[in-house]
Amino acid sequence: MDGVVDGDLIVAGGEVRVSGEVTQDVRIAGGTVTLNGKIHRNATIAGGDVHLTDSSHLKGSAVIGAGNLLLGGSIDGDVRIGAGNVTLSKTIGGDLAVAAPAIRLTSRASVGKSVRYWSENEPSIDEGATVLGAVTQHPIPEIFTGEEARRGVAGIKLVGGMVSFASTLLLGLLLLRIYPVFTEKAVTTIQERPWITLGVGGAVLVGTPPVAFLCMATVLGIPLGLMLGAMYVVTLYLGRVFVMVWLGQRLLKRASDSSSAAKAFVTGLVVYFILSLLPLVGGLITMLTVITGLGAILITKKELVVKLRNEQAV
Repeated sequence: MDGVVDGDLIVAGGEVRVSGEVTQDVRIAGGTVTLNGKIHRNATIAGGDVHLTDSSHLKGSAVIGAGNLLLGGSIDGDVRIGAGNVTLSKTIGGDLAVAAPAIRLTSRASVGKSVRYWSENEPSIDEGATVLGAVTQHPIPEIFTGEEARRGVAGIKLVGGMVSFASTLLLGLLLLRIYPVFTEKAVTTIQERPWITLGVGGAVLVGTPPVAFLCMATVLGIPLGLMLGAMYVVTLYLGRVFVMVWLGQRLLKRASDSSSAAKAFVTGLVVYFILSLLPLVGGLITMLTVITGLGAILITKKELVVKLRNEQAV
């Protein structure tokens, strides 16, 4: 991005470079982020590799999350950093708070107030670097250790599983109530064309995220990318319901009227959650369920739209 942005700048992409002037706040997310311009207010930056060049100047404060951070530009306000490696080689006017395993202040670095850091290692401060306030180390908090950690993880999994089961149950019953025809057609699609359904679901599962990220590579495409991502996540979650109904019907061998569909769904839901807990095949079963449900929704929706168009309803 070159030139002047009169207002806030929000940008995301694989590689982001800001070389112009922004009169308000900046929010950037990317794989590689390079800031080479002048920001009149605050900045929030997240990326794998983040570089604020020597010619960059931030008049406000900054919050930065990165794998590797090279802070070579000047920042007038406070700076908050969470990163893997941090190198500071210019001026920070306010406080510096940083959590990182490796922290270095080069001979050109200057911090106008205090430095607080969370790390097991002492920061490397070159001769000539200046810190006008105190340099304080804070311990990295340890919430769980040993057996406590295992019990905590098990408890979180149990609660998460119960919440997921209850939410899926309510959502599924609601779908059966509101969209009985769509549910019946989606289940029929799974029954009659399982391999096509699986193939379509797999292709969309793999292909949608790159398309969404490509849309978000431009400012104008960000709303479209966010909308596509949201629809993608919702469809993945909803699709499981139709697979559960199909599974329950196969187990119960019942017709798909509204009452038996609900009973089939509950049966399929219970069996699915039990199978998903199996150590070796649980992940595979979950993945196949998500892919099949995604394919069933897309195929059924397409066929319904085509039918309505042929009937001149849309």
